[in-house]
Amino acid sequence: MNHDSGADFREDFGNQVESTVDEVTDTVREKGNELGRKAVAAIDERRLGVAENLEGAARNLHDKADSLAEGGERASKVAHEVADKVDSASRYIRDKDAKDMIADVETMVRRHPARSLLAVLAVGYLAGRALRSD
Repeated sequence: MNHDSGADFREDFGNQVESTVDEVTDTVREKGNELGRKAVAAIDERRLGVAENLEGAARNLHDKADSLAEGGERASKVAHEVADKVDSASRYIRDKDAKDMIADVETMVRRHPARSLLAVLAVGYLAGRALRSD
């Protein structure tokens, strides 16, 4: 029995495994990129409608805040501040495309990792409670 043939077999087998792993990695990367492009397109497609809805909500909040002025200046001021924040969010969504928003989130997470983790945990907890109550 030739020991070289065993080494050749192991080398050939190792090369085949490496080639297969490379192909699978390339396929997974390609599919991931495709899903990412579809997600970005879906966000971009819906963002203007979301911005318009937020603008309408901000207008309604300002209207309600004006009617609260008679009942309490402090409540009216808080309602106007909330309406301004909602309006600011609508402008952000209108002005930024999905790629810009993703980049902004990445920057925020890098600058404030602990705060970002807490926010993700809070959203996860609230989502879990919402799903459990249904």
